[in-house]
Amino acid sequence: MYYYFSASLPSLSFGQNPGMSVADFDELASGQMSPESLAKLKTGTLAVSREPGSAAGLPRVYADYTRFEQYLHTRIAERRAGRDEDRAVKLPDPELYFGEVDSALATAAAAPDPLEREKLIDRIRWRMLDDLEAGHDFDFDGLCVYRLRLEILNKYRNRSTETGRENFNAAVDRITGSAEKGI
Repeated sequence: MYYYFSASLPSLSFGQNPGMSVADFDELASGQMSPESLAKLKTGTLAVSREPGSAAGLPRVYADYTRFEQYLHTRIAERRAGRDEDRAVKLPDPELYFGEVDSALATAAAAPDPLEREKLIDRIRWRMLDDLEAGHDFDFDGLCVYRLRLEILNKYRNRSTETGRENFNAAVDRITGSAEKGI
């Protein structure tokens, strides 16, 4: 149990700057837990393997999250494949079914821009983490959930509309420059 460490961490809210990076969190954790526990804590990531059985050997929360993420990716792939009837393929569901994902993905697919779509998909992840966190306020599993939440929040930390606009304009300039040259 990590009562003091868990209680000392700032609360996290979706869409808010967490005030720390995952590396900052790992550094704080290094002073509060054994090297073995810290190594297990660092195994969690949002970028999970899509290979069957890849959740084996992970701490429970990370294994559950991996299965969820595999399901989420399956459903996203099905939606994308469904746009072109010739390419539509029925992908196998992971071993668990997460019903909320389907309705939330429909909302995300209707979002007007890619950033908003990404945020809506991250909200699906956030809600899953709410479920995984239940009853684990001060233990190792709770710290695993906290670390995954930090990863979600840090995705947006250095993004800005201005930078996005600059990147978009640079891409348009590259495309129009190539078209004008006949490439």
